[in-house]
Amino acid sequence: MNLTPDFEPRIHGLDLSLFGAIDSQSDDGDKRSWLALQRMVRRWNESYVFLEIGSFLGGSIQPHLLDSRCRKIISIDKRPAEQPDLRGQWFQYENNSTARMLANLRALAPAEVSKIVCFDSDARDIDPTHLPERPDLCFIDGEHTESAVVSDFEFCARVCSPRAILYFHDDWVIYPALSQILRTLRRQGRRFRAFKLHGSTFAIALGESAIPEDELIRKIAVDGRRFILRMRAYRLLKHSIPAPLLPIVRRLRRLLVGKVG
Repeated sequence: MNLTPDFEPRIHGLDLSLFGAIDSQSDDGDKRSWLALQRMVRRWNESYVFLEIGSFLGGSIQPHLLDSRCRKIISIDKRPAEQPDLRGQWFQYENNSTARMLANLRALAPAEVSKIVCFDSDARDIDPTHLPERPDLCFIDGEHTESAVVSDFEFCARVCSPRAILYFHDDWVIYPALSQILRTLRRQGRRFRAFKLHGSTFAIALGESAIPEDELIRKIAVDGRRFILRMRAYRLLKHSIPAPLLPIVRRLRRLLVGKVG
């Protein structure tokens, strides 16, 4: 039985109000993509496990907390007050605590918070045997440096189920790390498919999940390697034109990245 009688039509309709209670620091395109990935995993599994690296306030956990078919949620966040970024900036996270996140989620669905397992740690420092189950869906949105993104992916790829989907936020920032990850997967001979979705979401489907089965994903997915090539081209263009033309280049980036709703 679902927690709310209307959950099934809401997830199947990609209802963005499933993110309405807690800020998720994402745009509508991201939210629609994330719900489509959740919808696809639900179609393969009677129940599933969701793992997230970089939870902050718990906004992206909301639709999984409300989903009775999500039997376990694993939240990994080292809870920094600030952290670096590939753009050369440091981003602040005020009152970044697991207690604050759980309070937000308890207000949304108090009876379901018990299915959340939290690790206040860098993923690389977690013993995989301490995870309660293998995740089927992994969201990577922690520190946006190349080494951290690659490390977070390696952890998820090591602990996830064989047919898992791993997805990332802010792909236009972390695309150098995504490029490195795809090269490693090809070198290892692993079966996968990488694709760019709406918002700033990038997904890697492993194993038998390499062909998207969701109608929205089939419609909007852009080949992941093509997206990375576009971002490289944008970076070269950005550093080769006069400053007065930069606003035009920024608009071009939005077209290259595909930030559509």
